[in-house]
Amino acid sequence: MKAKTWRLLKPLRKGILGGHPWIYDRALAPPSGLAAGDVVTITDEAGPIATAIADPDSPLRARVLELDVARPIDAAWIRGRAGAAARRRAADPLLAGCTGVRVIHGEGDGCPGLVIDRYDTTAVVVFDGAAASAFWRPRLPDVIAALDDVQPLAHVWLRGERGQRGAGEAWRGDPPELVAIAEDAARFHVDVRHGQKTGFFLDQRDNRRLIARHADAARVLNVFSYTGGFSIHAALGGAEHVTSVDIAASAIAALEANLALSGVPSHRHESAAMDAFDFFARAAKKRRTWDLVIVDPPSFAPSERTKPAALAAYGKLAAAALEVVGPGGRFALASCSSHVTEADLLGVAAELPAALRLRCAAGAGSDHPVLPAFPEGRYLKFLFFDVG
Repeated sequence: MKAKTWRLLKPLRKGILGGHPWIYDRALAPPSGLAAGDVVTITDEAGPIATAIADPDSPLRARVLELDVARPIDAAWIRGRAGAAARRRAADPLLAGCTGVRVIHGEGDGCPGLVIDRYDTTAVVVFDGAAASAFWRPRLPDVIAALDDVQPLAHVWLRGERGQRGAGEAWRGDPPELVAIAEDAARFHVDVRHGQKTGFFLDQRDNRRLIARHADAARVLNVFSYTGGFSIHAALGGAEHVTSVDIAASAIAALEANLALSGVPSHRHESAAMDAFDFFARAAKKRRTWDLVIVDPPSFAPSERTKPAALAAYGKLAAAALEVVGPGGRFALASCSSHVTEADLLGVAAELPAALRLRCAAGAGSDHPVLPAFPEGRYLKFLFFDVG
C-alpha cells in the first residue's frame, strides 16, 4: 500500500537529510486521516524527502525511518536495520565481558522509538510512545529474528510503552524474575519485569569503569545508588570502603544481594535507605567525608518548561554533596535528562562554592549511539571533577 504524504510547513529539508530524525507539530500541516504508527512520506514544495512514522496526536509528530523514499519499509528493511545494530554490538570490543547490552537504541540505530536491551539470553523491549508501539509491535517477529541470527534469545519480555507502569507480557518464553549478568568482574541480578528502565542502567557502564579506575584505596560514597552499579565497580576497583544511599529500601536490598553476588565482603560496604538531602545533612553534621562522591539522580527535567527548576535542584544537590568531599577528593555528577545539556550542567558546577577542575566529561556507553545531527539523543551527561 502506498504511504500517505504529509507536507512540511517549515524549511526542514536540509536538517532532515542531514540526519535529524524528529519533526514537531508546528512544522507539519494538520494531519488528515492519519493514525499513530502510520507510515508516511514527508514532502515539501520540492517533492518527497523521507519516510517516517506518524504520531498525529503528539507534539513530536513524525520520526524519520528512511531517507530513500523509494525503499519499502518491509520485512527485509526491518531485519536489515535490527541485524546491523546487533552485529555492531557483537563486534564492539568495549562490550567484551558484558552480558547486559543495549542491542537496539532507537534513533541511534535507525529504529526510531524502539529500545531493546539484552540481559544474557533475555531481551526486554520498550516502545517510546503510542506511535512507536503501533509501528513496531506488529513488526517485532522480524526484529527478534534478526537478533536471533546474531545471538539467539530464549526469552523476550515486552515492557510496552516507555513510562507506563504495568505488568508487561512474555512475548517469547517465560523470563525469570531475575537475570544474572556480568559487567567485567561485577555481577548483577536484573529485574527484567519490574526494575527501572528495562531493569538496569546499562548506559552508565563506561562511567562505572571510570569510577573503578579511580577508587583504589578510596572511601567512596554513591548516592541514588539503585542496585549498586557504581558501588560494586568501586569496591572491585579497590575501594577501602563504600557507602551506598537510595531512598528505596527495595533497591538497597537488591544492591546488597549484588554485592554478595560479586564477592564483595560485607565489612567493606554500608548502605542507607534514606533521602539524599537528609543523608548529606546528617553526614555533614557528623563531619563525615569521603574521597570520592558520586551523585546520579533521576531526571529532574521531564520537559523544557521544568529545566530552570531542574538546574536549581542540581545545584542544591551538588552543593550538599561537596560538603562531604574530603580534602583532595573527587566528585562525579550525572544527569539523565535530555533537556539538560552538558553546558547547562557545567554552568551549574561553575556556580558552586568550591574549586572544581573537570577531569572528564562523558556520556552513555558505545551501545547507546548518538547521531551527530541529533543532540537530543545525548541524554546522559557524566562530569568527573577534582575538588579543591
